[in-house]
Amino acid sequence: MPLAVLDRLSLDVAALHATDSALHLGGLIVFDGEPPSRARVLDHLRRRIGLLPELAHRLAGDPGRPCWEPDPGFDPDRHLYELPGGADPLTAVVELLRQPLPRERPLWGIWLVRRAGDGRWGLCYRAHHAFQDGAAAVATLERLLGPEGAPRARALTFRPPRPVPWAAVLPEFRPPRRVTWWPALDTPPALSYAAAFADVDTARLHALGRLAGATVPQLCLALATETLRDWHPDAWGPGGPGHGLGLRANLGISVRDPDDPRPLLGNRVAVAGIDLPCGEPDPARRLDRLGRALDHTRLARLADAHRAVLRGLPYRIGRLALGRSVDARYTPLSVADLRVRQPLGFAGTPAAAVYALPVMVPGQPLFVAWLVHRRRLHVTFLADRALAGAEHLPEAWESALEECERRAGAGVFARTGAGAS
Repeated sequence: MPLAVLDRLSLDVAALHATDSALHLGGLIVFDGEPPSRARVLDHLRRRIGLLPELAHRLAGDPGRPCWEPDPGFDPDRHLYELPGGADPLTAVVELLRQPLPRERPLWGIWLVRRAGDGRWGLCYRAHHAFQDGAAAVATLERLLGPEGAPRARALTFRPPRPVPWAAVLPEFRPPRRVTWWPALDTPPALSYAAAFADVDTARLHALGRLAGATVPQLCLALATETLRDWHPDAWGPGGPGHGLGLRANLGISVRDPDDPRPLLGNRVAVAGIDLPCGEPDPARRLDRLGRALDHTRLARLADAHRAVLRGLPYRIGRLALGRSVDARYTPLSVADLRVRQPLGFAGTPAAAVYALPVMVPGQPLFVAWLVHRRRLHVTFLADRALAGAEHLPEAWESALEECERRAGAGVFARTGAGAS
């Protein structure tokens, strides 16, 4: 099975990093109690692996014509690793982000993390971005750690493809402006990364959404915007270099074909540009702009357009466009909106938390990913270690949520109709 253009470009992006592991993605699932033995985890893995034939495929072929092929020596035992962990999940993540995936095997692995803080342990699934996109990784977790029995396959397509209204979509493909007003880009990147986590009850977000007229993804983008404003307040206020401006973020959208014979293999995610209105002084207008950016019709049209372009795009042309698409001076951060639809657990123990571990685009200082599981929203901030203050982003997120709740209670959003789309 030949690699698709996005698969090959993902390998090219990985080559821009000092270590290939920066282009690995997945999730850390945390459990209460004592960790199981490696043998018990392996037995569980062997019983579930038949639901996932894609996991037995490895990268093969020569550099000019790479392909996915079944690994004749495939054995789940070679994909299960152990880590001692540490006093908290963040300590474990530091080690997880460094772990390699041998190229001669299928490009995924599971790590048994023996300590994840507060009497907890963890399981971490990671895959190369060329091997899977975020939606495929979430679907893999659902089949590995979801309820017993063959879980119903989830749809990984945005919607069935439709004809592309090119006149409406072509303006979306204009290159963004070069960003010169965000202080985070002034610091030379360390190209090593640290994570920070935040957790929110989704009932709290739904209550806020009813008052503000916004969906949970819109609220998450709004909270990310408020967090960025709090991180560098002098950049966005009157007289600041970013006043009236914003930050372009990449949001992944699925372009997988509904009839894909291997729906969990390969990267089938293109990006939609989302302008985070950090420099807009009015909070209601900020929320309204984000609501329009996440309009379902807009994203569906973009998915159709990307799918049509990628279907006929020669790899060499895609390679030429790669530099601009991953240049942090034009798109300085990425965001991801994920949802786990099956409750995850292991041997009768429900997952206490599920944290996304996204990729890092070369040069981009920050990736914000949020994931909903069992009525909790878990937020991951993956930041370049050179950035001062990144460890305080979870506190800024919580402060932003409290401020949005205060504004919504005062009718700030209702008076302007913010969030309605």
